[in-house]
Amino acid sequence: MKKTIWKGAGLLAFATFFAKIIGALYRIPLTNILGAEGMGVYQLIFPIYSLLLSTSSGALPIAVSMLVSSRLARGEREEALKIVKNAMSALLITGIILTFILVVLSGTLGKLQGSTETRLGYLGIAPAIFFVSGIAVFRGWFQGNGILAPSAFSQISEAIVKLGVGLTLAAILMRYGIAWAVFGAMTGVTLSEIVTFVMLYIMYRQKNPRLNLSLDFKNSRQNYKEITRLTIPMTLGNIILPIVQMIDSFLVVNILSRAVPGPSAVASYGLLTGPVNSLINLPVVIGLSLGVAVIPQITKNKEERDISAIKQKSDTAFKLSLVIGAPFAFTYFALSEGIIKLLYPAFTAAQIAETSMLLRISCFSVIAMSAQQIYTSILQGLGSIYKPVKNMAIGAGIKIILNIALMPVIGIAGVAAASVACFTATAVLNIIQVRSLIGKSANLLKNSGVILLSGVIMGAAIFAIGYFTTGWALPFVTAVVGAALYLAMLLAFRVFSRDELAGLPLGGKLVAITDKIFTRG
Repeated sequence: MKKTIWKGAGLLAFATFFAKIIGALYRIPLTNILGAEGMGVYQLIFPIYSLLLSTSSGALPIAVSMLVSSRLARGEREEALKIVKNAMSALLITGIILTFILVVLSGTLGKLQGSTETRLGYLGIAPAIFFVSGIAVFRGWFQGNGILAPSAFSQISEAIVKLGVGLTLAAILMRYGIAWAVFGAMTGVTLSEIVTFVMLYIMYRQKNPRLNLSLDFKNSRQNYKEITRLTIPMTLGNIILPIVQMIDSFLVVNILSRAVPGPSAVASYGLLTGPVNSLINLPVVIGLSLGVAVIPQITKNKEERDISAIKQKSDTAFKLSLVIGAPFAFTYFALSEGIIKLLYPAFTAAQIAETSMLLRISCFSVIAMSAQQIYTSILQGLGSIYKPVKNMAIGAGIKIILNIALMPVIGIAGVAAASVACFTATAVLNIIQVRSLIGKSANLLKNSGVILLSGVIMGAAIFAIGYFTTGWALPFVTAVVGAALYLAMLLAFRVFSRDELAGLPLGGKLVAITDKIFTRG
């Protein structure tokens, strides 16, 4: 296993996490500029934009990376370049069509949504669809080659340009009204995608020939067939959870309103889907980065019929996702109230209590979602594209049933518990199917238990610290003490082999520390 795989994955995970932080910081001043009404207009536009991206190019980076990786494993570099050319030709034309449709329907969408002020915003963000299509293909090419730095740096540049340009234009145009300010913010998104597209193209051209784009369905039918075969089920998998969330938006408030006043039901739903889910999703994005790294590698090993390498990469990816997710989960459980008080000081005592309770239940979703995502990626890399889709659909069905059964009994806590059950069931089904394809993995269950035990011990330690530390000092003290204790236990329990440690970011230093402090058999 190449050591650069996990170092690249670490870089991509850091970049994704950093971009999420920038995105969170972006929304604070943007809210101050646009105000509540302006943010409402802004939020009306993004679901439509996100849906168009998900259906047009959301699954494309993974699909292209898998096809490129399989061709390179067979020594067919020209065929890999042909896939990029064909995918880029088709997607850019699709991007032009969708951009045109969004521009034409911008006024109609606003009327249907009950806000004509969205029209300018749709015009500002429509061109982004075209450039995101190209970005998806380039990222797929680099990921298929096992080169993750371009994807990492492009995510950061994308977030920074959106932050700087979007806020500046929104502030300047606010004098002309909310609609123009939202247009400025959306134009910032488009410009961030243009910059990212240009940057990735420059990186691509450094070692690859110029892309002579053309649609040649007759001679490239097989390429388009393969791309379609992969992207359709992946897209279906991507939209299952948003559909369930849409169903939640209808079910939850209506069911809760029978027991509590309508506004209270809406507020409870807002606490779960806003503050709680934002915290849960923060560490989960790192698992997505690991999945991006592992898919093309497993595809390559599958072409080479190297089951041993597939098991090794799968085990390491799962251990990494669990090692990252466990401390977040147990920190949320141990310090839920302190975290909510720190991040949301304007909340009332009742809101803090309710949000803390929801975070304490939902924290286990971090572990379940991390496992589910990694094993979804492994199944995709092995070519079992529809299995994770079916498993996610089963998990979604469990969630809907539990929502209806639990909410009348335990209220909004039932929705949080249903989500944990949904992702746990999906993860277990994915794991079972991976084992049926490649067999059992030695020591994986033992290592998982050790990681979770380390998380429990760390959680207990920082819970004790929370009794003696309050305010702004709390996150810093718990972060330093908790991280040091957690890392020491992982090294002492030998969760990762020496080769696995060496392949991680800062792996050389970790190996040196382990060799110096702990005796190895």
